Amino acid sequence: MSTPETITIHADDGHRFEMNVYTAAKTRAPVLVFFPALGTPARVYRHFASALAAHGAHVCTPEWRGIASSSLRPSRHTAFGYRELLEIDAPAILASVTQRFPGAQVWLGGHSLGGQLSTLIAASQPEDAQTPVSGLVLIASGSVYHKCYPQPLRTGIRLVGVINRLSAPLGFFPGQRIGFGGREATGVMRDWAHVAATGRYHPQGSRIDYENKLTTLKLPVLALNFSADAWGPAAAARYLLAKLPACKTEHWVWGDENTGGIRLDHFSWTKNPQPLAAPLVQWMIQHRRG
Repeated sequence: MSTPETITIHADDGHRFEMNVYTAAKTRAPVLVFFPALGTPARVYRHFASALAAHGAHVCTPEWRGIASSSLRPSRHTAFGYRELLEIDAPAILASVTQRFPGAQVWLGGHSLGGQLSTLIAASQPEDAQTPVSGLVLIASGSVYHKCYPQPLRTGIRLVGVINRLSAPLGFFPGQRIGFGGREATGVMRDWAHVAATGRYHPQGSRIDYENKLTTLKLPVLALNFSADAWGPAAAARYLLAKLPACKTEHWVWGDENTGGIRLDHFSWTKNPQPLAAPLVQWMIQHRRG
């Protein structure tokens, strides 16, 4: 496994966090900026990023606000939601990627929540963006709209929103105590719960109409889901992809027959990324601009 570079990023509001960079042999390789799942440190993706780098793609794994290397922790005095992740941290991440890989074709992607938010980031990029996005790679991701899930997960998803409201006096969502995510900002979980209840993205405090932006996005999009993954079912991915009518989308649903007999689910793929690496890099190369 390759040793990553570490870049320290400073957002406009003073938030400081790190991004790990795994480099491929060819300088002009495509760059994949890959966002973690809810409550998941960037280091979890080290095997995945190393595997993709070995097959010909640079991979950048930034940290979420409030997690691991982040200078902030959710509390009564530190509140944030999707708006801060999308509109403050993401521009700083893309600026750092542009500086590190000038002129490269940059792809966005992510795992679970990371896949959802990478899609929103791509959709909200201005036409004259310094770092135009080449496409999206979504793994074990999809909308958290509760109707995409069978029981009892449907009830569990709605219960998360109730727990978050009850957690308001704490100043954070105690995910580590209930086995869902980690110590999360109540604002992040408020926005998560809104999507779970309505199926629509309206981050509190944002002036961007993300739902409208999604309908006009025109990019190649690959969604990869695993048949053994209860938390990232194919139905949830289809619901998210349906918000992208102008995109050229592909949806792969893999079972054991696609992975050499390895049972992959919502998190086990991060430890067994070898079956994914070559197909994902090849797909990005086939769909690159020009």
